[in-house]
Amino acid sequence: MEERSRELREQIKSMLQDYSDLLQTMQLIDAIQLLGVAYHFEKEISDALSKVYDADFNTHGLYEASLRFRLLRQHGYNISPDVFNKFKDEEGSFMSDLKGDVEGLLSLYNAAYLGTHGETILDEAISFTRSILTSMLSDLEPPLLSKVSLSLETPLFRRTKRLLTRNYISIYQEDATRNDVLLELAKLDFNLVQSLHREELKSLSM
Repeated sequence: MEERSRELREQIKSMLQDYSDLLQTMQLIDAIQLLGVAYHFEKEISDALSKVYDADFNTHGLYEASLRFRLLRQHGYNISPDVFNKFKDEEGSFMSDLKGDVEGLLSLYNAAYLGTHGETILDEAISFTRSILTSMLSDLEPPLLSKVSLSLETPLFRRTKRLLTRNYISIYQEDATRNDVLLELAKLDFNLVQSLHREELKSLSM
């Protein structure tokens, strides 16, 4: 099991070092974090996010802008929430045509919870996205329904890591865009950690 885990980790490291598609890189980093295996790839993630930070994302949509903001904030980058101003109309409200972009709204919702005191645009983003996402639940199908429900229940970064990992593995394996190498690693890693915990509990009870 450990040998297979090493093989999978090497494959994922190679993927993280391919910067030809930064959106794909960000999605991979996000999945790695949600699946609880980021501790295996700290250097590779750091190097990749440096590239993401330096790249020009001004022409990208809500999903990409929100994902970039969240990942960079999570890793200590000083990134301004002003990047979301372009998604507002002349009256200062978020554009109504964003309501059809479920992935974008979900991405913004999770990103907005990384706001700090006084960042009113992120407070507005939470209200805007929560209301729309809640109203859309009955129209969604898995795995998007599961992703939205999980986030609305408790924003992703506020969940304990092991609980999030357990929840997200079941969601990720239903995703048609999943990375099967990463999914296999996440399952192996989760089982290894669970096994270690059981051994620790056994030794404590002796």
